[in-house]
Amino acid sequence: MLQVLRDRIIEDMTAILEEWGCEAVAVANPVEINEYTDEEKGLVATPVAFQLASELGRPPADIAADLAAAFRDRGPIGGIDTIETVGGYINFHVDEAFTTRTLEVILEEDAEYGVVEDTVESALFEFSSPNIAKPMHIGHLRNTVLGDVLGNVLEARGYDLVRDNHIGDWGVQFGHILYEFEQAEDTDRFESEPIDYLLELYQRYGRHEAELEEKDRTDDLEQLRDTGREYFARLEAGEEELRALWEQFSEASRDRFETTYDGLGVDFDTWHGESFYVTESWTSRVRERATESGIAVETDDGASVIPVFDDDLTAVEDPERADVRTDADVAEDDTDHEAFVITKRDGTTTYGTRDLATIAYRVEQGYDELFYVVGSEQREYFQQLFAAARKLGYTDVRFTHVDYGLIDLPEGSMSTRAGRLITAEDVLDQVRENARSVVEENDPALDAPTTSEIADGVALGTVRFENIAKRRTKNTTFDTERATSLEGDTGPYVQYAATRGLNILLEADEVPEPGVVADQPFNEFDHQLAVQLARYPLVLERCEERYDPAPLAQYLLDLARVFNKLYHENRVLDADQSRERRLALVAATVEVFETAFEVTGIPMLRRM
Repeated sequence: MLQVLRDRIIEDMTAILEEWGCEAVAVANPVEINEYTDEEKGLVATPVAFQLASELGRPPADIAADLAAAFRDRGPIGGIDTIETVGGYINFHVDEAFTTRTLEVILEEDAEYGVVEDTVESALFEFSSPNIAKPMHIGHLRNTVLGDVLGNVLEARGYDLVRDNHIGDWGVQFGHILYEFEQAEDTDRFESEPIDYLLELYQRYGRHEAELEEKDRTDDLEQLRDTGREYFARLEAGEEELRALWEQFSEASRDRFETTYDGLGVDFDTWHGESFYVTESWTSRVRERATESGIAVETDDGASVIPVFDDDLTAVEDPERADVRTDADVAEDDTDHEAFVITKRDGTTTYGTRDLATIAYRVEQGYDELFYVVGSEQREYFQQLFAAARKLGYTDVRFTHVDYGLIDLPEGSMSTRAGRLITAEDVLDQVRENARSVVEENDPALDAPTTSEIADGVALGTVRFENIAKRRTKNTTFDTERATSLEGDTGPYVQYAATRGLNILLEADEVPEPGVVADQPFNEFDHQLAVQLARYPLVLERCEERYDPAPLAQYLLDLARVFNKLYHENRVLDADQSRERRLALVAATVEVFETAFEVTGIPMLRRM
């Protein structure tokens, strides 16, 4: 309802500006949605008069007055009561019908409220992407939840989305692990604790490498690294024994990943690891294409690279604006480029080769856009990857790198090689333990199974909310004790408000149609809640524009606060005059909570 009002105001304003001969004026942020509690401002306002002042050579207040008069002359706008000006602003005040219609739309559309039905485009959405032979860590937890929720947002906004878990299962690090595995020959340990054991082997290699570096034993260090490279070369060449071992590593890793994903409520459509693009010859095709087209050049040490210049990176994600050099000639004095390696000196592939092969495969599948949910530290690499892809002729697809800030715990950051690893399972276990304590303290009379069920729901709500609560590009610290609190800006606080609303409905006999009881009085708390419900579709729109679910998390906090205010200030079930209409308001509120919870993956609980 609110977005309909906004769009109608923008439509009328555009027509008025055309009549005034100002259609060429670029209007930024033509309307604003204000807080309903500010009586001076309308719910919807426009500052366009300030933007027109220099063009028309008139004071903003005079322009606003004429614009307001022009709006009135065009006839009434459904849902708008009055149009007023304050300074240079034009304020649109909503009427009672707006409130009633908002509730009707929510209850009619149910789970489809805020959803865009038309398919925008076909997109491949890559997220999570853990490495095999290691447990998922807290960084994967953030990536997985952030990616899953953003994927849900885009689907709600009309995207035809395919979710891909691009597993890191290829590369020289597996040569190191295979070498250490053969040296250790501890098969029994692998069978009982496969991932923990493989992690120990990887860390053992890291310690050995660090010791040689510290002692400045350069020759021994290079020999150690060459051994890992040799094992990986043999793996990539298809050596049967090493390939069989690697497949065991992959299978054990996937089993453990799926356990974690089940606990997070996350699913994928495809699980194409890096190895897929090697074994299915996509990397070979890319290398051939780069060589035959003359895009790649050979370095002095025998590697094959694609030169990427600084000016290749301009607007490289946008197929209509990207402009890259398509010749590989590099003048001797032109050092303003990076070498994007596609074949190392020993003939093996790099992760860059495999990422280019991934693009080649996905383009052949017919996707319009490729999303990559990967941390901000990889921003420069992805710019170079996209530039290399453009040079190879993949010029029609849109690339979108959805980057995000780092996450750690209050005790500090982690290092896999050094053994300071904060696993996703550790975090989930700690959150569950904290959630159980909160549930037991809040309702000590609960039986053990019910306590466990609620604690699991609170824990999942905590983890999912905490990973989307801050703007995605910001670094964040996951304080599990604070995050499980029923007070403050937390997932459990939002869940508790939703449960309150649900319990009111469970006690009621039935919920009447909003239009039937529209004559029952509403006070300021009722109207504030109704207006907050009207904002939901615009919040999803903002999340799509920013590729960030943080506005949705903030919206849920605001909705919980406004509902809790109504809960404490107004009577519902035993209200004298407004019982039925408030029941419809509560029903609409619960519906929006449930719909938003479906997008965020936060569980709706009947009891807390």
